[in-house]
Amino acid sequence: MSTVLSVILAGGAGKRLQPLTLNQAKPALNFVHHRRIIDFVLSNLWHSHFYHLLVLTQYKPQRLHQHLQRHWQARFKQHGDLTLRQAPAQLTTGTAGAVARELSLIRDYRPQHVAVLSADHIYKMDYQQMLHCHQQQQADLTVAAIAIPVDHARQFGVFIVGENQRIEGFVEKPQAAVPQIPGRPGYALVSMGNYLFRTTVLEQALSQVQPGTEVDFGQHILPTLIATGRCCVYDFSQNRLPGEQSLPHYWRDVGTLNSYFASRLDILSHPDWLQGQQQAWPILGKRSCSERLSQAGSALLPKHSKSWLSAIRPLTPTQHQHALYC
Repeated sequence: MSTVLSVILAGGAGKRLQPLTLNQAKPALNFVHHRRIIDFVLSNLWHSHFYHLLVLTQYKPQRLHQHLQRHWQARFKQHGDLTLRQAPAQLTTGTAGAVARELSLIRDYRPQHVAVLSADHIYKMDYQQMLHCHQQQQADLTVAAIAIPVDHARQFGVFIVGENQRIEGFVEKPQAAVPQIPGRPGYALVSMGNYLFRTTVLEQALSQVQPGTEVDFGQHILPTLIATGRCCVYDFSQNRLPGEQSLPHYWRDVGTLNSYFASRLDILSHPDWLQGQQQAWPILGKRSCSERLSQAGSALLPKHSKSWLSAIRPLTPTQHQHALYC
């Protein structure tokens, strides 16, 4: 039984990023230095030792599937698995509806917790720390959150938080006054789109979703759970990564052309944050030569002597408060 199953939402059309997304899904877009947008969340999962993944795709997924199959499936297979599930192109489900379609498969994994993560954000995060907070609070649901200026908060879901990080209210893309963080005027606490559920709570919340119904986590599921269960936020500013990070607590939703290119400039200006010999939390992309040789060697083991393969080992990664936004 896996403790955590990670469900990656990678099916969006990315209409605000056209023409870049005319022929491929947003998570498959090239970002910087041979990394695609989806490589950020996958690298976070790999370094966090969350090895069981279910990637949900829909819009023009061919290039995305090819990238995952060539460069990520073998990597995760070392310790877990990466499964792809493609929804019909014409189906309208919403984020929660997409996960509801896969409840049967989720049950087969028998996880204690399910992480639901967006595939199109640029950031680094140790999800183990979020899991620890979730378990410590004995929460039904924990949502990662970041503080951003109020002027930009209308594009996101905004939390009202009480004692012990308990969620007392949530406003999806507020049109009226934006709830501000007590003691921090001018800032709002917004959802990063990363959810961690107790599996039984997720199953109960999604079991009544009708096939083909458009249901979203932020608009429909979260308000209901806040009213009936124990929901908490995980403050992204508390996340700590090993080594030096030149962009601490960097996060950007690259949902528009402006935010996409601005974030590329941010990362290109800090190449040490992305990779390098001294980077303890690198963003991985294409598999290394060592990894490909290891996979080839494993395939040859049944037919050939192990002696010349003994030296080949899989590549194992080493284990400004700065909030950016679109």
